[in-house]
Amino acid sequence: MADLTLRRNRAFGFEESELGDIQRRARHAVAALLRVEARDVALVPNTSFGVNLAAHLVAHRCAPGRIVVSAGEFPANVLPWKVLERRGFDVHLTPTDEDGSPREDALLAALDAPGVRALAVSAVQFVTGYRADLATLGAACRERGILFCIDAIQAVGAVPFHPTEVHADVVACGGQKWLCSPWGSGFLWMRPELRDGFAPPMVSWLATEDGADFDDLLHYRMDWRDDARRYELATNGIQDYLGLARSAEVFLEIGLDRIERHLADVLAPLRDWITARDGARCITPADPAHCAGILSFRSAGVGAFAEALHAAGVVVSVREGALRFAPHVYTTRAQVEQVIRILDGTPGD
Repeated sequence: MADLTLRRNRAFGFEESELGDIQRRARHAVAALLRVEARDVALVPNTSFGVNLAAHLVAHRCAPGRIVVSAGEFPANVLPWKVLERRGFDVHLTPTDEDGSPREDALLAALDAPGVRALAVSAVQFVTGYRADLATLGAACRERGILFCIDAIQAVGAVPFHPTEVHADVVACGGQKWLCSPWGSGFLWMRPELRDGFAPPMVSWLATEDGADFDDLLHYRMDWRDDARRYELATNGIQDYLGLARSAEVFLEIGLDRIERHLADVLAPLRDWITARDGARCITPADPAHCAGILSFRSAGVGAFAEALHAAGVVVSVREGALRFAPHVYTTRAQVEQVIRILDGTPGD
């Protein structure tokens, strides 16, 4: 990435074709990770961009009605939907369980209300680490003609995720979390049938067919590309998408199934510690089908735990009163055992 940027300092330091090659490489790497077609992947800067595009799609295709969202969702997957309330839509927040995880029974029941247009969920909830049963939710949406929109940022890179297998319509994902990619890199996947008649709500000159020929640009025709690139805004951060491409390629080399098993292994002793500690409550499900890479617990003294861990160089987050751990492929079981020793030496009240 640094090399590409430095080469801009000299005349003829790079070829224009390199830039297109890098973006093509990123789309293909992401597509391989998701097991989808590269032509259905658009490079976008973050999850918010993708969720906003999903909201525009719903407003374009549907008469005003209800958007079903679980309470407890990250704001990036709520606020773009609430904007639709100005256009006559109703955002219905379904209740969570006592730990703050989505209640799938409530979501499924909400889909049977009159006039539901879309369901928006996170593949993995950002506080509790709850991993949704996307296949069941997606099948229910497909049966009812409801658009199914997924915020995948806490899933892709930690567990296998395949949009077509869960009946997704739109998937939005930033690359800076579990994919370990640069800030400002992300992607959008949209079911190809949905592109027909859905023009980009924000227009880029590279989104048009004329944008393919840099020597003949002055026609100003609104003929959109026939793939997901119609939703990309020029100019992308090329160096960031080179990082996304390489990160996705590394994850493909390792294998997401292997990463999922590794995360379960390194988190096991921490889960055991939480279970055994008086006053601590693990809010991440134990069922492997409903957990991914996040492990969170609530307890008295969460702030003290976080301060002690930070002082020791351990990166953790406090979210909605819970201490959240998110190890990755580079985290060892020995490091997690060291975390437990720090927690044992920290007053919990």
